[in-house]
Amino acid sequence: MAAFPSEYRLPQSRGEGMKIAQISPFYAPHHGGVESFVRDMAEEMTRRGHDVTVITSLHDRSLPEEESIRNVRVLRVPLRMTVLRTPIPKHLQSYLDADYDIIHTHTPPPSFAYIASRHYGSGPKHVVTYHCDSDIPSRLLSPVIRVLDRRTSARILRSADRVIVTTETYASTSLNTWDIRPEIVPVSANTRRFFPDPEDRIRTRRRLSLDGKRIVLFVGRLVRHKGVHYLIDAMRFLDDGYVLIIAGAGDYAQPLRRAIRVRGLEKRVSMIGDVPDTVLPSLYRAADVLVVPSTSRLEAFGISAVEAMASGTPVIVSDIPGVREIIDDGVQGLRAEPMNPEDIAARIRTVLEDRKRRDAMGKEAVSRAKVFSSGIVAERMLRVYSDILSSDNA
Repeated sequence: MAAFPSEYRLPQSRGEGMKIAQISPFYAPHHGGVESFVRDMAEEMTRRGHDVTVITSLHDRSLPEEESIRNVRVLRVPLRMTVLRTPIPKHLQSYLDADYDIIHTHTPPPSFAYIASRHYGSGPKHVVTYHCDSDIPSRLLSPVIRVLDRRTSARILRSADRVIVTTETYASTSLNTWDIRPEIVPVSANTRRFFPDPEDRIRTRRRLSLDGKRIVLFVGRLVRHKGVHYLIDAMRFLDDGYVLIIAGAGDYAQPLRRAIRVRGLEKRVSMIGDVPDTVLPSLYRAADVLVVPSTSRLEAFGISAVEAMASGTPVIVSDIPGVREIIDDGVQGLRAEPMNPEDIAARIRTVLEDRKRRDAMGKEAVSRAKVFSSGIVAERMLRVYSDILSSDNA
């Protein structure tokens, strides 16, 4: 049974609008689960009358150092360097000197959160969302990274007035958080964008020339720990009526193309690259099932699963901490054994070979996704902020 309640009554934010800084190493137009979540929260909080500034990295010098995106002020900090995909900012402290009530950092990558943790004293309250553990697949670097991660994370989490983790199962199994008592606030999906639309589903399937096919979908960055190569392998155990669409870009794209070619799956597996935000809802609706085949602790939630569920599409997720908590197994979708292509294929068949079961799971998925809607998650987050400020003034 998943830890989140099936229903959640919306609490009302207390007091006047807060001044909030959301600090994320990356932000729009950069794509990623954390970036989408921070953007969702910033926009929802702004809509509720709070003053929100997002402080992020100037990872692309063609971007402006300051702009407004959907009424959210975005400040991009110039970088000293980038190490192991971790942006190291210049003079981040100077961006934190405004009169904020709450500074909310997101880690990993840990650089922004670590530097911010050294800034706190009697100033604003510090909230940290610990999104996942570091997990470097390298025999040479893994031990070193693990030690650095433990020390850095300990400093970040000790400095916080409140720590947030997105699921109970991840919090209880992470070496960095198992001995503290974090708040559990899940990642959100924007249900204003993601919702069922049967007519759009039909139109999109026709546009893709896939009427009559069973469409399996993956959405996410193409990196090894996402497990997409196992999903490609799973297609070998499914007949020609199944097709796989892979939406996303990343460093692992070329090995995936090679795997498709070597297995002779070019006619049944399509890699379509990054999908614009305006197109993504239609792609979720067109799919018969979304698969999240992740293999490591770098995947702690799986926001694509929630977006697909909100769109009326059942999901198959790896049975690993965090990700497994999104669904009730057998209700909104199924859990699959990670790194097992044959088991993934069997789960896909189970969902799709019975149309009534697939449709029932889709309806349950929409209901379940309401727990993760932007409005509800934003209010839960704002309640954490208000509780900190109220206890400080008590």
